[in-house]
Amino acid sequence: MNDTIKSIATIMKDLDGILLFPHINMDGDALGSCSALCLALRSMGKKAYVMINEPVPKNLDFLEYGCCTSDDSVLDDVQLSLMIDCNGLNRITGREKAWERGRLKGCIDHHATKAKEIRYDFARIEPKAAAAGEIIYNIIRAMGVEITLDIANCIFAAITTDTGNFQHSNTTSRSHEIAGHLYKIEGFNSKVISALIYDRRSKQAIKLEGEVIAGLDFYADGRLAVGRVTQDLLKETGCTMDEADGIIQKMMSIEGVEGACLFKESENNVRASLRGRTYANMAKAASMFGGGGHMLAAGCTFNDLSLKDAEKTLVPVLISTIEEK
Repeated sequence: MNDTIKSIATIMKDLDGILLFPHINMDGDALGSCSALCLALRSMGKKAYVMINEPVPKNLDFLEYGCCTSDDSVLDDVQLSLMIDCNGLNRITGREKAWERGRLKGCIDHHATKAKEIRYDFARIEPKAAAAGEIIYNIIRAMGVEITLDIANCIFAAITTDTGNFQHSNTTSRSHEIAGHLYKIEGFNSKVISALIYDRRSKQAIKLEGEVIAGLDFYADGRLAVGRVTQDLLKETGCTMDEADGIIQKMMSIEGVEGACLFKESENNVRASLRGRTYANMAKAASMFGGGGHMLAAGCTFNDLSLKDAEKTLVPVLISTIEEK
């Protein structure tokens, strides 16, 4: 199933009471895409909310726009539950009850991996899209909704974060074309958005990054870098986990590194963020542990393992992935 943009726009125009679901550990694409669509739906007089159950990351707080809620009973009648930038119940952990309230189920994503446990009433999955925000932009336009400044800010944030500020290899001509359209919106300023995302790091976050980088381990002749953000390290630096965002990009900037893995320890699980430079299929590695993503950007979660055991389990697979070339 891969429904057309036009058909999805038609479906949503006829619905009211819509819950939008970004993935756990939301990033700029997940939240930006959800908020953009939420604002567009509300401009049509529809009741819509972004359903979350974790704090909005500090560097993305400007994308909230009053759209987010953790109240799964916020709507009396949920006509549509829509996953955006993700698919699969393991990507909306803790919000399954809210998801099941939707009469219809939909999915808008740009990851090649697809959940098998859900039957979507409609879905649009574009693995070649640099960001889910590109798909959402086209759906909003197909619904005939004006791209306001707030929507433009959300779409730009979605695309710039998933393309590494238009520097990653997933960036396409469409990425630039959509950005070009956003520049025509009165008041739009990409520098302001980029500064809000990338230039608001605290002193504590800089210290956290330094500690993680200093503690890196290297494998496969230096081609694989592995780092850890532990609960003890967060307490020591006075940081929250969302302030670890960006560390894996710093790891990837190290000369000779083809792949990077950053383990993030929480009280309930261990998440692994994975990145590749040119050929390492990180999505394939992540899928072995119930995760997924793009070839060069993926992740997975270990719910029943300590950080030490998660590392023992995943690192050998990543070494093999790096050495497959």
